[in-house]
Amino acid sequence: MQGYIVSRILLMIPTLLGVAIITFILLRMVPGDVVQLKLAGDGGNVAAEVIQAERARLGLDKPLLAQFFDWIWGAVRFDFGLSMWTGRPIIQEVLIRLELSVQLTIMATLIATVLALPLGILAAVKRDTWIDYAVRIFSIAGLAIPSFWLGIVLILVLLIAFQYSPPLSFTPFFKDPVENLSQLIWPALAVGYRYSAVATRMTRSTLLEVMREDYVRTARAKGLRESLVVVRHALRNAFLPVVTVIGLEFAFLLGGLLVTEQVFNLNGIGKLMVEAVLRRDYTMTQALILLVASVFVLVNFLVDLLYVWLDPRVSYR
Repeated sequence: MQGYIVSRILLMIPTLLGVAIITFILLRMVPGDVVQLKLAGDGGNVAAEVIQAERARLGLDKPLLAQFFDWIWGAVRFDFGLSMWTGRPIIQEVLIRLELSVQLTIMATLIATVLALPLGILAAVKRDTWIDYAVRIFSIAGLAIPSFWLGIVLILVLLIAFQYSPPLSFTPFFKDPVENLSQLIWPALAVGYRYSAVATRMTRSTLLEVMREDYVRTARAKGLRESLVVVRHALRNAFLPVVTVIGLEFAFLLGGLLVTEQVFNLNGIGKLMVEAVLRRDYTMTQALILLVASVFVLVNFLVDLLYVWLDPRVSYR
């Protein structure tokens, strides 16, 4: 097991390096120049000397290979440099938004898990009954309704019923927990509902498949109660693909909540990433993509380790 963990950690290095190389190349292929957008964005005339001087200050006059190695060396030391657009440290720009995005992602994941697991198990146990049909309608509606549309509906209902409007600024949890939760519970519900629909369908289908296995029939033949058969014998094995879905969705939500953040007036990582791409802010975009890729790699690693605990048949050697 220890050897597997070490090998997986070492495999993260070439994976993230590949992401860094592809990101660096693709960004340079996108039309546009951050210096021209920044200095001549209002349509005014800027002298060529001024543009060249700014490019030299940002290091864009160096060969691409030199730019890449400078960035990688800084990333290894967790020094991602300055934003080409704002001039502030990238770490600072990310950290002031990361708390919001991480908390919203965790809340949405918890809501989705609390909804999905009981409903998926109930639908599988009560297969082809009115309960199963009701859960199917609930989950299909969650897949069909975009989370941002549901967010807009929530805001309208809250505005009409309780005169609620999205906050103008984010309140950290440890500063005012009540105000913080009142701000994030609604976007977390909007995102978590759609997220739960995917996990509910997966839980139902995998549990139904496991319930047809021979060892489940044997447990029933021994006279065990149906609840023990489901919980002890079927549920843990059925959780493997469900855990995978939940883990991947968690990693995706960290940087993929742009529209929901716009609807609820939240300044998170997703909004920052889109702004960085539109402004051709190479250093900021590279850092954010590397951050999201690192979360995906880490979550996949933790999910693989969780397999061993859920299913004793899984062994890493």
